[in-house]
Amino acid sequence: MLKQILSDMYVDPELLAELSEEQKQILFFKMRQEQVRRWKEREAVATALKPALKKDHGKSVQWKLGADGDVWVWVMGEHILDKPYDFLCGEILAERVRQQSLQQVEAIRLV
Repeated sequence: MLKQILSDMYVDPELLAELSEEQKQILFFKMRQEQVRRWKEREAVATALKPALKKDHGKSVQWKLGADGDVWVWVMGEHILDKPYDFLCGEILAERVRQQSLQQVEAIRLV
């Protein structure tokens, strides 16, 4: 009977009503174990069947990992030495203006 319940993951309400509290707890514990076992099986199959995506041009991305093994993340503005966003935007715009003026000077020289 237990094998049937674990395969179907269904308990007839009449049968459940006849069980004592301790028997219900054991049954639910066994059902949960079976759920976890099935989930682990599915996860193992899914990871084994996951195709390795390989691009023709050979480019790839590797994430830098922190000491805890998770992906390392930098949040702008949290560190003391971080420049404010407005200041960074100003630097980028100034560099673009400088590059554009250099290009204009080169264009004038070539003419």
